[in-house]
Amino acid sequence: MTFEAVSHSIPIPFQSPATIIAKIARFEWEIPRVERETRAYQLLEGSGLSPRFLGHIHENGRIIGFLLEKIEGRAASIQDLRTCETALEKLHELGFLHGDANRYNFLVTGEGVKLLDFEHLQENASPESMRKESESVRMELMENSGRGGGFIVQGDS
Repeated sequence: MTFEAVSHSIPIPFQSPATIIAKIARFEWEIPRVERETRAYQLLEGSGLSPRFLGHIHENGRIIGFLLEKIEGRAASIQDLRTCETALEKLHELGFLHGDANRYNFLVTGEGVKLLDFEHLQENASPESMRKESESVRMELMENSGRGGGFIVQGDS
C-alpha cells in the first residue's frame, strides 16, 4: 500500500535530522476522527498549544492521516498540575473542549506544556463542559494505570 504525504501550505523549516509523527486511520470508522483532529491542529496553528501541523497523508485522493512535528517531552504528572491547567485554560479560552484530557495528552517540554491527541475536540463547547474538563485534570494527572498512553514502535536506526 502506498500513501502520499502532502505538505501544509506554509513552508516549515526543518533542522536536520528531523523526525516527524505520522498519524494514520487504520479503519474506515477512524477517518472522521482524523478529520476532526486535522481541523483541530489547523485551528490551533500559531497558538503554541500543540505541535505544528505539517501536512496530510492521502490514499487514492482521500485524507487518511496527517503529519506533525515531533516534540521531545514527557507525559505530565501531578507535579505539572498548574502548567497543565494553564494550557487547558488557554484551549478553553479559544472555545474548545479537548475531550480527552488524560495525562498522556499533556506533553511537558522545556518550553511549557503542549496538548496532543485532538480526535475528541469540540468547538464552541459549553462553559459547563469546560468547567468539568478543568476539574478533571487533577485526577487525570494522578492516574497511573497507563490509560491513554498508547504505544510506541521504534524502527531500526
